[in-house]
Amino acid sequence: MKVLLFVKNSPNAINTAEALEKFLENKKIQVEFFVNEPGKKPREGDYALTLVVGGDGTFLAGARFSAVRNIPIMGVNEGKFGFLTEIDRDEAFEYVEKALDGKLKPQKRMLICAFVDGKLVGHYLNDVVLSKLNLARMMEVEVFAQDEFMVRVYGDGVIISTPTGSTAYALSAGGPIIHPTMEALLFVPICPHTLSNRPMLIPPDFRIKLISNMPTFLTLDGQEGIEVSPRQEVWVEKSPFYCTLYTHPHRSFFYILREKLKWGR
Repeated sequence: MKVLLFVKNSPNAINTAEALEKFLENKKIQVEFFVNEPGKKPREGDYALTLVVGGDGTFLAGARFSAVRNIPIMGVNEGKFGFLTEIDRDEAFEYVEKALDGKLKPQKRMLICAFVDGKLVGHYLNDVVLSKLNLARMMEVEVFAQDEFMVRVYGDGVIISTPTGSTAYALSAGGPIIHPTMEALLFVPICPHTLSNRPMLIPPDFRIKLISNMPTFLTLDGQEGIEVSPRQEVWVEKSPFYCTLYTHPHRSFFYILREKLKWGR
């Protein structure tokens, strides 16, 4: 059995990961230790688990690597917010062992994939954002669902989010909270210059197409980005891959909302 330790490049995260590495090796489990840095990826391997040690940003990077390889993932919080990295350091040893022994039940989280002019860009757990490239001026985006014209957005851009991503950028832009085990595409306009443009839930089997007349920038999970030329087509749809995620066994999504986002307070 082999575990991938996917670690934030910070002293606290590395110290915690080293303690987990020793714990796993004492149980005769092989460990691949990877410190996450821009432009680098872990070695390929037959991993039973990706154990992310860091914050939500590190988790998203680990999820992109793991989901397309069907590797389950667990997050240990050594970041600031810890919405996706639900496990505290002191609990990590117990829950990692239980996950590897099959005593924890993982969740399945849908991903979305993005294409530019028909070419696959990648698969993402949170969101795909089409926004202005540089000037602080209003942009226009034509939005299509299943090739049917849906709406024209005048504003700062458009977010297409997964249910997991509904508590990220989409939430800040006025989108609804969606339970992360559901399947749907969430369309959220960013700062629309109108009184009537509202977020919308779209069936997960629909393909969303975005077109703008101006140069734009496509941001993917808040960590990857590419420039998009005028009239280039951006497609977003449900990915064939899922993120298999071990969450905290005693903290529900509603608990996380209350404690992390101060829901209802």
